[in-house]
Amino acid sequence: MFPVSEIPTILYGNSSIIVKNSQDDSSSPYVVNLALGVIFLFVSLRLVTLKTQSTTPPCERIIEEAERANRRNGHENAGFLSKEAGFSPLQTMKTLPPSHAAWDRLVADLPRLIQSQTVRDAVTNIPLLDASPEALPDIYLQRAATILGMTAHVFVRMEGSEPLTLKYDSHGDILPPSLEIPWTVVCRRLGRPAPALTYVDGVVANFTSTSSSHSGVMLENLEILVPTVGTKEEHTFIGIMVEINAKTIPILQQIIKAQRSVLANDSSSLKDVIRSLHSLTKQITRILSKLNASRAHKTHIDPVIWTLTVGNLGIPWVKGMVGAAGTAHPFFHMMDEFTGRFEYLTGIGKEAQIVRATYPIHWRQFLEAMMEVSVSEYVAASKDRELMDLWKTFTSSYHGNDGLLGFHRRKVFGFLAVSFRIGRSTTINGLGHKRRTEPWHEVDQELEKARLERSCLDQDEQDPDTEPSSNKVFVSELIKHNSDESGYWFSAKGSVYDASTFMQNHPGGDTVIALCSGHDITDSLKAVGHLTNSSIRNKLETYRIGTLEKPKFASSQIEEVYMAAVDLGQKAAEMENVHRRNFQLLEGKLTVLDKPEALTPKKARHLLDAKNRLQGEYVPALATLLDVLLESIAVLDMKLNLSTTRARIVGLLSPRTGSGTAARFLDYGMALDTLRKDLSRLIEVKELVAIILGTFEAGFTYFEQSRLEYIVGTLNRVASHLVVLARK
Repeated sequence: MFPVSEIPTILYGNSSIIVKNSQDDSSSPYVVNLALGVIFLFVSLRLVTLKTQSTTPPCERIIEEAERANRRNGHENAGFLSKEAGFSPLQTMKTLPPSHAAWDRLVADLPRLIQSQTVRDAVTNIPLLDASPEALPDIYLQRAATILGMTAHVFVRMEGSEPLTLKYDSHGDILPPSLEIPWTVVCRRLGRPAPALTYVDGVVANFTSTSSSHSGVMLENLEILVPTVGTKEEHTFIGIMVEINAKTIPILQQIIKAQRSVLANDSSSLKDVIRSLHSLTKQITRILSKLNASRAHKTHIDPVIWTLTVGNLGIPWVKGMVGAAGTAHPFFHMMDEFTGRFEYLTGIGKEAQIVRATYPIHWRQFLEAMMEVSVSEYVAASKDRELMDLWKTFTSSYHGNDGLLGFHRRKVFGFLAVSFRIGRSTTINGLGHKRRTEPWHEVDQELEKARLERSCLDQDEQDPDTEPSSNKVFVSELIKHNSDESGYWFSAKGSVYDASTFMQNHPGGDTVIALCSGHDITDSLKAVGHLTNSSIRNKLETYRIGTLEKPKFASSQIEEVYMAAVDLGQKAAEMENVHRRNFQLLEGKLTVLDKPEALTPKKARHLLDAKNRLQGEYVPALATLLDVLLESIAVLDMKLNLSTTRARIVGLLSPRTGSGTAARFLDYGMALDTLRKDLSRLIEVKELVAIILGTFEAGFTYFEQSRLEYIVGTLNRVASHLVVLARK
């Protein structure tokens, strides 16, 4: 390439050389004219090319180059990218060649293998197939990557009580050769440095649809090509991500138009484009709302079943690898570049950059092309108030607190609040692995930091005060309202709410309300904006039934005893709530093959895990709070004999490790009976603590020795129940 200003020099330089070399040639005028004609033709064509390139939006140029390359190659292994299908495949392979039919048969059988917990035996026994180009043509590579990646994920994470990756650092130490060797070859042929289940494998290329157009693909008309458990939770979760990718197609086309408007310095057409982008972005938010935990919603997902089946799909299968995480969705990367994201310093931001580096080459080139003509910089430099206001409205619909990313953050919070409570140990990018009391708050904070990296300028939201109610509710009453029989109450900012009649219609689902009932959830409501969003706040107020009352105390020592009892009572209610989710697990479908009132090996495994958490984590947590309460009572009256109660719990104070055996749950009836007995004892613990709280709330004084002795006796009964719950 050369600048236009150098064309005369090049022309005359070349012609003089030709003339000099042709001085003695009688045909030199003809040669010179011919040479000049060729040069002028070349330059004219080059000028046309330069002019075309200068007016062609870079994103459009990259798409057209990708389309030509993919047609020439006969496959899309360098990245799905076209005007017709956007980041989606133009065509997906539904089967492998006969030589590799064993892989097709294996994944078709995954639901049964997962249900029976025999995945590892089956995978170990499949034949070692050749994945070289001679044996497996390029056109089948993507399906092979999906099959082998999903199989590896299932092998590692969906059998046994803990993922194999907790024990090993290398995939070669985990997978059998029949899976590890061909998967390594397939991934290398796709340009990947190591075997990994990518977002392309698990989502983007993992569907087929009856839609007549690529942009018309939606949850309701698609089918997952390689499901693991085959449940509605899996279909809905993956299907929504696929639908978002399909609805990215018109956004991609509008981005091309936006670059064209900038190149032409046409702010009028750019305004029309931005209006369209605003509407299309809101459409993406509506699609995401299909991911709904409310039982009243037609695409309802049970968050408990989701957690135990597809919720960990995006977690890297071995340390140091990328996973099929939502941060890899091309829509978010495209929107970040287009709207001018300026920082990637958060953990999620850094993860996004790592994921992008693993993208297929066509995707990376497209994102780079977006930076060649920056629409965000053009808008900022335009000084056009209308254009800037339109841009602000559009970008807010993407990364504003009430926009797509804000909505996504609240959606994630609800699902993870359930997941961590019932045993999930980490998120896709490792957040929460330290098992903090409420690790979903850590995730929420990281998502908010990542959202703010998108140049968000949200207005500060006010947290209005609530008028006190004449109806007073004590903690002893609050903790007893956490079931279908008693209703579902919770407190926040000193007010008490009854969500019993609203649960089935709650957009976040009834499970999260059930888990939050019986205790204070101010921090959680703040995190999801329910205390600052005026419309939600007004809705919340319709369910307010009173003010949380705190009794008056004769001394600070008595108050300390009461507050220690409050902590124990609310923790007991929380543990009861968590345990009730095990019934949800028992009655749910963890695979498409599950039948009612049948205990499958997979369900038995999860119930055993829940039993181990009860004995190894929850009972020690309750015992620790009981010990704190006993200590505060000892300060109040040193003459009381607390040795009996303390002796009962001394062996319960430290968290336990180790696992039991699935033989504990031999059949459905036995599992149901065990769950009911454990629930009964947890309820008894809570109600005994409620009695103690009621003693203080009725007006406890320092000198009532008999009442204090009654409290100690009641706590001894609490200790007895904890001992039974901890018994193997």
